[in-house]
Amino acid sequence: MLFSANVLASNFQKEIKRYINNEITHYLGSINKQSQQKKIALYIPAAAKELSCDQLSINRVKPNSIPAGRIRLTVSCADPIWQFRATAKVDLWLNLVVAKRDLQRGEVLSNELLNYDSINIAKHVYGMETSTNELIGMTVKRNIKQGDLVTRRQLENNYLVNKEQHIKLLISTSSFTASVKAIALEEGIKGQMIKVKNLSSGKIVEGQVIDKGVVKATLL
Repeated sequence: MLFSANVLASNFQKEIKRYINNEITHYLGSINKQSQQKKIALYIPAAAKELSCDQLSINRVKPNSIPAGRIRLTVSCADPIWQFRATAKVDLWLNLVVAKRDLQRGEVLSNELLNYDSINIAKHVYGMETSTNELIGMTVKRNIKQGDLVTRRQLENNYLVNKEQHIKLLISTSSFTASVKAIALEEGIKGQMIKVKNLSSGKIVEGQVIDKGVVKATLL
């Protein structure tokens, strides 16, 4: 981010915080979430007190990472030319997915087993879930205590249909129903829509996984 106005050393902290806040706003917009609370602590080299700038530039060292936890920044100036590194500790609270009760290995997740809690993501940027939608139907790999974060590392997909598996395809129209042999072109959990190939007609249709090795397709 470039600032063209003259910036004195006393304003570096203000401009860096403004940059970080903009990064947080952009991130929250990308995941369609709002933060409940945030804190930003800056660490700027003492030598920066002697600097001023007519054209200040601020950038994160890892621009594609989540703007939380410990962040390293490059602060540079085009006129006069100089550069220094700054560090920020960003605490950001988001509603993350947690276990509503103790979850046992082998349980299949449903909305009734999951909840949300406001948690500081600073220590969880590489292992957190902000929505239950993608977790429904997955199986618990190891026990999770009530209130603990639920992450994909603790889960595994409970596929009822595997890719290239021979399955039973139930075809339903307004005038008839039929059961034919098919092959799955995608893997799927219960309730998921996947593409399958009817082995008798060669046609590819989309159907819903309803049981182990069974897909139902409703045709117009």
